[in-house]
Parts: sequence; C-alpha cells; structure tokens
Amino acid sequence: MRSLIGRSFDAVALQEQHKRRRNCIGITIVSILLCCVLFYFAYHWFLNRQFTSHSVTSTMKVQDDKMVHYRSFESGILRYGRDGASAISDKGQTVWNGSYDMATPKADTCGSSVVIADIGEKSLYVYKGSEDKGASFRVDYPIVQACVSEQGIVAVLTEDISSNTIYLYDLFDDSDKLLAEIPTNVDDGYPVSLDIAPDGSSIVVSYLCVTTGIAQSRVAFYNFSDVGKNENCFVGAHNYNDKMISEVHFWDNDHVILFAEKGFAVWENMKQPKAVWKKSFSGEIQSAVVNDSYVGLVLKEGETESRLYLYGQDRERKLAINVDSSYDHVEMSDDEVLFYTAGSCTIYRTNGVKKYNEQFKSKISAFFPGKRHNRYFMIQNSKVKVIRLK
Repeated sequence: MRSLIGRSFDAVALQEQHKRRRNCIGITIVSILLCCVLFYFAYHWFLNRQFTSHSVTSTMKVQDDKMVHYRSFESGILRYGRDGASAISDKGQTVWNGSYDMATPKADTCGSSVVIADIGEKSLYVYKGSEDKGASFRVDYPIVQACVSEQGIVAVLTEDISSNTIYLYDLFDDSDKLLAEIPTNVDDGYPVSLDIAPDGSSIVVSYLCVTTGIAQSRVAFYNFSDVGKNENCFVGAHNYNDKMISEVHFWDNDHVILFAEKGFAVWENMKQPKAVWKKSFSGEIQSAVVNDSYVGLVLKEGETESRLYLYGQDRERKLAINVDSSYDHVEMSDDEVLFYTAGSCTIYRTNGVKKYNEQFKSKISAFFPGKRHNRYFMIQNSKVKVIRLK
C-alpha cells in the first residue's frame, strides 16, 4: 500500500502537469490571436499601400507610328497596326506575331482569341491561342465592325448600298466556315454596336432608328442554339424610345450590358432575353469599363472632377469616388481602375484607395495592367516597358 506522502507527491505532480498544460494552451491562444492581428494589419497595409514611382524590369524596342495600337490581352498586351499584329508577354517577349496588310485595322479580343478587321474594307485576321498560325479571310462587303468569342468564332457586320448583314464565321473549321447569316433591312435601322457572347452562342446588336423624325434605339437579340433555330436566329428585341443605346457588351455568356448616355441596363437569359436591372444618372457617362466582376462608369461632376461608380453583378454599388476629369484613357483590371494621360497615370483599387500616382518625365502613349503583382506595361519612346511600382 502506498504511503500518504507518496499520494501527496502524485497530486502535486498532477497539479503541475495541469498548470503547464493550461499555460501551453494560453500561450497557443495568445500566439494565434497575435498572428491574426499581425495578418490583419499586414493585409490592411497591402490593400492600402501607395506608390509614387516605378522601376523598369524589361524593355522591348518597337517601331511605332500613328496607326499602331495597343490593348490588354491575356497576361500581356496586343500590339497591332497596318502591317501585322503581335502578342507581348508580361516579361516583354513576343509570344506570336502575324502579318497582313490593312488600311484601318481595329481589334477585338476574348480570352486567347483575337480578330483584327480592316474597317471600311473586306479583310479579316483571326488568331486563336490553340492554333499555331492565324487565319486570314476576305468577306464580300465592307466591314463595319467585328468581334470574337473565346473559341475564335467571329461575328462580322458588313454594309452594302441598301442593307447590312451579320455573318458568323469559324475560320478554323475546314468543313464549313460560315455558321450563320443574319440580314437586316431599313426597318431595323442602322447598326451602331455589336457584340458576341464569350461562348459564341449569342449576338446582341443595337440599331439606330429614325421614326417620324425622332431618333430611337432598337436592340435585337440572336441565339444560335436550338431555341434560335428559326428564321435568322432571332429571339427577341426591345425599343428604347427615350434613349440611345450607344454600346452593347456581354458581361458573361448569359448577361449583356446596354449602355446609354445617362445609364445602363442589364439583360439576361439570351434564349428568352429580359431586362433584369438598370441604373440611371443625372449626368452623362464619360467612359465605361467592364470586367468579369464589375461595370465601371465615369460621370462628369464639374469642370475638373468626375465621379467613378462601380457596380457588381449582384446589382449593388461597390464604389463611388471623385476622380480627376483630365484623363484621356481608362482601363480596368481585376481589382483596379487605371486613368492615364500622355504625362501621368493614376490607379485606384476597387476599395477606393488611390494605389499609384505619378507624373512622367517623358510622354507615354499607353499604360496597361499586367497579371503579375504590381507589374504594368508602359509604351514610351517607341519602347514597350514592363514596369514594377515602388
């Protein structure tokens, strides 16, 4: 039988063990809380960090003229002009290039696909990321507008003397390049804006109509699924008697945004299209930008100030801030809005924080976001520069 002294010693040891365990648990909890606090402040610092200068990480020399244009494309940029186009990576390297001869080239991109159309002429150049080479093509009538889907399907609006026609092409299909032909007539009006869904399943067109001397807009919806297999793939239309729809833009495969002078409307269900929500403003829209998450609008608020509004697909306003109205161009990436002129650039995060502001010593011709953290493209002095903010 154990003595009372032995039992007392075991009790003291057990108490010490419980005490150490409580201390260990307490230290662990405090450490976790401290890590959470540090993470919160680090994340807050990251979201609100501001930059006023940059360093150049790579440079590519290019021969530019007034007819050379740039636009964001995948993780890099697209450079195109009268004699060809090339894709440039976020490391400043040429990914692919293609040659053609055009008088007035204009590009549209979607995913890894590109279409470049000679506006007023009849030639097209299409590049699809999965293909080794681009495809050139000529249509029968002068081109008014062209747009492309993610799969490289191209919608082309052409014009002859008495009518307009929309053609749907898959230039990489050897068996049947022409997928659909949609004629329009004088009663439909004059086409103003055209867009194709990212999956190529639908097209939306805005027409300008003049009835009894009054200008109005008519928006037509076309679908190429089984639902749209009627005459001309037509599935619906809507007349806007009190506003002009100057631009249409697909937000995703089943939502399209219609932009007017003082607001926008969102339609959904491209098989049976219907308006689901809209926003109106007292002032006119200066600029509009769209990405997968937001639609952004810049409205004139005074002589020197404008106001930036961001809306999400949940119909909620995400941001409303004053911005300088002296910008020439605006771009939007995943969570940033960029304003730039030839001499300066300002970047706002979608939380409203001004991330970057810099006055440049030499004029720039373009400024675009990159996909890597704090990396951007600057076109300056016939050079494509990849820069890092600091």
